Amino acid sequence: MSKTRSKVQEEHLKKINREMGELSASYRTVINKIDSSDLTLKVLENRQEKIDNIVTDINKKYETLVAMMAHISGNMKESKDKQAESFAPHIRSGDFGSNRVGTPQGPREWVRKARKYFHIHQVAEELKVGIAEMYLKGKAHIWFHGFVASHPDAKWNLFAEDM
Repeated sequence: MSKTRSKVQEEHLKKINREMGELSASYRTVINKIDSSDLTLKVLENRQEKIDNIVTDINKKYETLVAMMAHISGNMKESKDKQAESFAPHIRSGDFGSNRVGTPQGPREWVRKARKYFHIHQVAEELKVGIAEMYLKGKAHIWFHGFVASHPDAKWNLFAEDM
């Protein structure tokens, strides 16, 4: 009976050892999954930090762009007289190819002489803005590109009025 009892205990001990081995394997699997989850969490936190930095940079650039647009908008609201003072030194001298008449004194005078030139030479309406561009320089030329960007199909009358 003691043999039978010891055999039963031995089998019971083997069964417990097997279960302990299975539990140990399950424990290692759980620990590996936790370690993998921790690594994944760190990667996600790193990505979130990068995204936050990108969003912060975009917000700064947006705020700068808004400030620039407000500045430009404020500049566009200046009076026509202030624009004339600003553009006058940047309009090329000459009367559309003829230096005999002299230098225009400002945008209004320049537009008046351009109209006269176009009339005398019977320039087609669709060519006037392009020809006028050739006689702009500096700030006036930069202004022209802004004007054309906002008025792609602008005709001479609108161009002359805005100038």
